[in-house]
Amino acid sequence: MPTKDEEARALAWKHYQIETGLTHVFRISGSADVEVRSNEPIKLLEVNENTVPSGIMPIQFGPSPASGLSYPSIIVEVTPDEFRRIQDRQLELPHGWTVGDPIPRPSEKGVQ
Repeated sequence: MPTKDEEARALAWKHYQIETGLTHVFRISGSADVEVRSNEPIKLLEVNENTVPSGIMPIQFGPSPASGLSYPSIIVEVTPDEFRRIQDRQLELPHGWTVGDPIPRPSEKGVQ
């Protein structure tokens, strides 16, 4: 079974492939004692030029082993302007979440 980090990266890479306006994907971090739980969802913040501004609306998905997803996930999709507002602390992520490490777009050379 992949680690949560490996699966988060694979999920982000899939989204980069299908979402044409996706410019950045970041892990969302909660408290360290919660993040280590196996049932704690993978949380991604996706910056998408083609989405409509709707504020912070986490969308939760269950695991989907048939699709290669062993962990539940939460996706928060925002516009570039909303992302700037998160960075400027004008918009806040819920539950004490913070913007974590970026997951870069996979290179064109053989990254799956």
